[in-house]
Amino acid sequence: MRGPDVPVVVRLELHALSQRLRVGLATLGIGTEAHGEDADPTTAGRLLVLFVERVRSSRSQPELWLLLTLVAGGFPDATTLRRCERRLRVVGVQEAAAFLLQTVLPGIDPTADRGVHAVVLDRQVVVDVDFCATNEHHTGIQRVVRETVPHWVREHPLTLVAWWEDRACYRRLETDEEERVLRWDTRGPEAPSRPAPSALVVPYRSHVVLPETPDASRSAVLACLAQHSGNVVGMVGYDCIPLVSPELVHPGLPDRFMQYLGVVKHAHRVAGISAAATTEFAGFADMLGAQGLEGPQVSSVPLPAEAAPPDRDTPSEDDPLVLSIGSFEPRKNQLTVLVAAEELWRSGLRFRLRFIGGGGYPTEFDAVLAKVRHAGRPVDVNVRVTEEELRRSYAEARFTVFVSLHEGYGLPVTESLSHGTPVLTTGYGSTAEIADAGGCLVVDPRDGVAVRRQLHRLLTDDDLVRTLREEAARRTPRTWSQYADEAWASLVGASAASGVLR
Repeated sequence: MRGPDVPVVVRLELHALSQRLRVGLATLGIGTEAHGEDADPTTAGRLLVLFVERVRSSRSQPELWLLLTLVAGGFPDATTLRRCERRLRVVGVQEAAAFLLQTVLPGIDPTADRGVHAVVLDRQVVVDVDFCATNEHHTGIQRVVRETVPHWVREHPLTLVAWWEDRACYRRLETDEEERVLRWDTRGPEAPSRPAPSALVVPYRSHVVLPETPDASRSAVLACLAQHSGNVVGMVGYDCIPLVSPELVHPGLPDRFMQYLGVVKHAHRVAGISAAATTEFAGFADMLGAQGLEGPQVSSVPLPAEAAPPDRDTPSEDDPLVLSIGSFEPRKNQLTVLVAAEELWRSGLRFRLRFIGGGGYPTEFDAVLAKVRHAGRPVDVNVRVTEEELRRSYAEARFTVFVSLHEGYGLPVTESLSHGTPVLTTGYGSTAEIADAGGCLVVDPRDGVAVRRQLHRLLTDDDLVRTLREEAARRTPRTWSQYADEAWASLVGASAASGVLR
């Protein structure tokens, strides 16, 4: 049988298309030596027909997913995959091949240059670190990824990937991107470079691990990958705040989060970062039974509280420092802290207040902060600090205050305690879990009077602060290495090492 008309295939850059199809067929154990050289303009058509015949015979959705990915040079969404599946059942091989090239292919990514080769990673582990690889942002999720992934790289064979700019597919990291992920604290001066990837990276019968929350624009193709590709998808579950507390987040975030849940819906494993986060994701998974779906296996892998060097900096002669760390958004509740602090300053208490955070968007907090500063209060805001500056702030502080309204975990609480610095934190959810082991006062963050009262206690009661520091010192440390090992076991397990996927 001959392939589709040569002029159609020529426009798709035959040499690269032939290579991609040949790699895919080899992954399925199908020899292609008798079907011509890649330089022959008719080879791509013959290989495409061979691949279509295989998929029609096997009726395998993972093989169809692989075929569509290699033809299009990008991951398909579920609508495209099902459309192709139906067409392959009702038309002949030649017509099906032409359909893929002339109809489905332009609909998947009309702007992408398809003259690229592909690498199929069969029965391997692929870790998507796109945001950390391409951004300088370093709070919350990024801190988790940049502590965890380097340990995985040292202990396990895996491939780190990011996304192409102009197509829905993975690529290997550039050198400077690896530095952002693996050597954040020790990397040299920034030398930005525009990614120039040489090949698509296509996982097949592999483990795909998502330690970040993927961008909403990729949710549809990731959901299809999880459901139809034959890969096992594991995700770190940070929180369901946009679903449970939409009033506390940016107005556009709940809609984007619904798309993210489409990936969770078809994922195989979710590792919640706290008991509270695990409960949220498990509750979502339980609801999927109404759709006849099994949902992911959800397990709890709490984030660590790694001990810092015990020595505190020499006490400052300045007024005591109160430290508040967190992104600037309503749910972090900095406004309540700022109002309570102003009331205490007016009462005559002397102390400094320092906010450290990032991201966020304009809120009432900004307006109140301007008024407080105008009144000459000792408050400062740091949007970006180094790890050393953050360490010094923890060590200098009399205590930290983290009274978030809803958290998936509360990393600043454990970080503060690991430096021996007491914390005033929320008395429910994940932060209450952390507080149970000592070193914290808890409060209802929705009660501004109670927050002010507890701040007053911590500023005036030296015995209380001393007791909380002693409790913090007695806490059993949980290291990032322990977390990384447990997260790997939960998301990947022994099946990756044995080459058998579950």
